[in-house]
Amino acid sequence: MRAARFHPGEGLRIEDVPRPTPGPGEVLVEVAACGVCHSDLHIMDGDIPLVEPRTLGHEVAGTVAETGDGVALDVGTDVAVFGGWGCRNCEVCARGDDQLCNLSNWLGIGHDGGYAEYLRIPTADYCIPLDGLDPVAAAPLTDAGLTPYRAFQKTDLDTGDRVAIVGVGGLGEFGVQFAHLAGCHTVAVDQVPAKLERAVELGADATVDTSGSVPREIQDAAGGSVDAVIDFVGVDETLQWATNVLGADGRLVLAGIGGGSVDFSWNPLVGSEITYRTVQWGNPTELRAVLDIARQGRLDVRTEQVSLDELPETFERLEAGEVEGRAVVVP
Repeated sequence: MRAARFHPGEGLRIEDVPRPTPGPGEVLVEVAACGVCHSDLHIMDGDIPLVEPRTLGHEVAGTVAETGDGVALDVGTDVAVFGGWGCRNCEVCARGDDQLCNLSNWLGIGHDGGYAEYLRIPTADYCIPLDGLDPVAAAPLTDAGLTPYRAFQKTDLDTGDRVAIVGVGGLGEFGVQFAHLAGCHTVAVDQVPAKLERAVELGADATVDTSGSVPREIQDAAGGSVDAVIDFVGVDETLQWATNVLGADGRLVLAGIGGGSVDFSWNPLVGSEITYRTVQWGNPTELRAVLDIARQGRLDVRTEQVSLDELPETFERLEAGEVEGRAVVVP
């Protein structure tokens, strides 16, 4: 089969590799779509070091092509693949948060991913039936939709609460939608006017262009300090903005992997008893919830289909900020 494999120190290659065979308890999925995620750029830049060649890609939807012994999942079933694979033998996995077990187990990092024609999955528990969802639209939901969903859940916001969404890219678009669906007063923040226009289409109540005094403009747009900030960028500057606009008992949820930091100390210039927390992907139960919301027609998923051969060029466009919504590889 054909696959896009990253060779550490050399780069990405489109290669012919053996088609995997499922063992006992495993599932082989014919990949219909695999979302192109910015985190793959971090892998190729060495921020997440790999020691051996790896097929990248962790946002997968497809069709069950073959199953190993003991698998009660019909061949021909269309599924979304949960990618935060865990060891399935620890307390974290037992409570259902497999993605928190060990990042080195994740799809596309510790195991070959979905930029390929077929994908071997260790358990049918990670295969969630699409039940009518389009695989191309469903693939990005496994991360670009799932991570913002978990991030929003961690804010503990109610209807009418005020939230700032920083970064309206592939994940931020969903962050805006989940905040809007919950009835929050939502302020979208980005440096690209077209992305701010998109945020309004998705339900943002106000937008802030980062060319000005961002904290003051966020508070003006929100009518005061905000109850929560979800940062999908995660650089020093965006984290500082978040700290400056949170009110008492405010929550900062970091979903971006920009490598920034924020001073975690008492400061009389910011709101009292602020909570800082990170979010790491989401769990299978949360993915089922995201797919249910999409099945109800309540999520706007914008995709651009590309081939495996177009993947290297697509990564260049992604790094340059030229991809709108989510690029999806269709092998």
